[in-house]
Amino acid sequence: MALAFALALGGCSSADAEGKCAASCSADGLTLTRCEGGHEVTVECLRDFGQLCEVDRCVDPWRYGAPQWGTCPSDPLATDETLAEKASYYDDAAVRLHLHPDLGWVMGVRLRGAERPCAAGESPPCVDPVEPAVDERLATVADVETWQSGENDGLWSALYLASQAFRYGATRSSVALGTLRRLLEAERDRMRITGVPGLFTRQYVRPGVTGLSCPTDDAAYTTDAEKDDNRWVQIRDDGCAWTVSRETGTWARSDHCGLEAYAGWCWLDNVSKDEYSGHVFGLAAVVRLVDDAEVHGLAAELLGDFGAHLVENSLTLVDWDGRVTEHGKFSPLAFDDYPGFNAAMALGFLKTAVEATGRADLRAYYDDCLLARQGAPTCTLGSLTPSGSFVEYLGTPGLYVGPEGCEANYNNISMHLLSLHDLLWFERDPVARGAAQRSLDVDVMRAPGEPRAILGQHNALFDFIWAAQKALGPGTDGPAFEAVEDGVCMLRQFRASQAQVDLTPPPRYQPYCKSRFDEDVAEHPRQIGERCTANFVWWGDPYQLGSCTRDARRIHPPTGYLLAYWMARYFGFVDEAQ
Repeated sequence: MALAFALALGGCSSADAEGKCAASCSADGLTLTRCEGGHEVTVECLRDFGQLCEVDRCVDPWRYGAPQWGTCPSDPLATDETLAEKASYYDDAAVRLHLHPDLGWVMGVRLRGAERPCAAGESPPCVDPVEPAVDERLATVADVETWQSGENDGLWSALYLASQAFRYGATRSSVALGTLRRLLEAERDRMRITGVPGLFTRQYVRPGVTGLSCPTDDAAYTTDAEKDDNRWVQIRDDGCAWTVSRETGTWARSDHCGLEAYAGWCWLDNVSKDEYSGHVFGLAAVVRLVDDAEVHGLAAELLGDFGAHLVENSLTLVDWDGRVTEHGKFSPLAFDDYPGFNAAMALGFLKTAVEATGRADLRAYYDDCLLARQGAPTCTLGSLTPSGSFVEYLGTPGLYVGPEGCEANYNNISMHLLSLHDLLWFERDPVARGAAQRSLDVDVMRAPGEPRAILGQHNALFDFIWAAQKALGPGTDGPAFEAVEDGVCMLRQFRASQAQVDLTPPPRYQPYCKSRFDEDVAEHPRQIGERCTANFVWWGDPYQLGSCTRDARRIHPPTGYLLAYWMARYFGFVDEAQ
């Protein structure tokens, strides 16, 4: 393997000194044959390195052909700042203002208001409802009035974690590495507080945090009979989980104990798929891109615990109370979601855990259950047995729902893109990889006959995932030049502030059809410069017709820009001069 690695990184022009052999690639671009001491040596570019053979060496797939990417030199909605200037500001703002120093994850914030003259009958101090006391460019966590915490904290912060992993991969920034350490400590707390290895909480609060506290209403802690609502759990001084009994209405101590380290904290149960799509995506980026032993090791440990949880529980999330969470099934045979959607998530999750840990038990389950390498799956999922490899289900992700796809679930679309990205980033088997790339193409990005196919939605994150993971090399239609150009344009349009702005849809966006929420949506997607700020703008429906009202005190985290930008930097779609 060491010899093969050296050969893959070396390269020869045509023949060795004795003229006995020459470097060449296999027709499919998966294998390199080259000279070493006058003898032919075979290098498995894809199998051993996840690369493609080009002329006389193995190269990353997205670099095949040395593509020259477009720079979107002229866009009427572009901001004055360069891409790098926006990234520099947002990287600073994320830590200065959004990364909670005690909790360790990023959140939107509402800044303290500026004092204003009091109107008749008002008692001072009088506070402006939309103007902050300190300009956001100077504000720090000390200027935060309230933290915008919610049930998807884990998802949004994990995407920020991914952005810093890509930043480190592109620059080896020591600042990014320090941020990753803090974020991963919080990821560890987010799992350990549940008392179940592999199980994250949606949200947690520790005591003594200014601007954020545990619920005070007993109803928030009352157990749920159907397991279709998220409920809070208290950890008391005895280290046990306490909830309010739905039968008696009184507080009850559970036998779920051993959590003394989290005494006084509270956390929200019933974690779901969308949370996990973010966690795995972020942790996958860390194990793939970060060479620091401590940071890499903690990410691998968390992925290993999660992978083991899935294997032990037949691809389900089992909560602290022993019940499967409402949105915690990853089998394509489950009836909670489309088979291809669940299959991609299971494949991406388990493959990431396998490669992060090297664990034989996880690898065996992935190979023998999910890929059916022994000819038939060797597992039972609930009372059912898969008919074959999970890749056979990928063609039914169920992304385009309703007339012309107007009722599509953009949570599912976003989760599916993250799943396929991770699967293709780690999978080196040509058959499994080929099936995933075909599905990414014809079922997702360029779905024939779908007027809302994702490739045309002005989503920079999806553009860059497509450009990095589409089929490339011999026999393909080549690099995703138009997608990268669109993604760069969206980054150029991305506002240089995440404060809430005044915005109504331009007149060309009119009601066209109904969304899955029975709301009017447009025929064409809005560009980023025409959309409201959000926690993570790429996750939402670009056809929405909603408006927003200016509030300079309400600052959303800059994760959307940072993740798309640093992915583009790592994959080489933009450079530091842009």
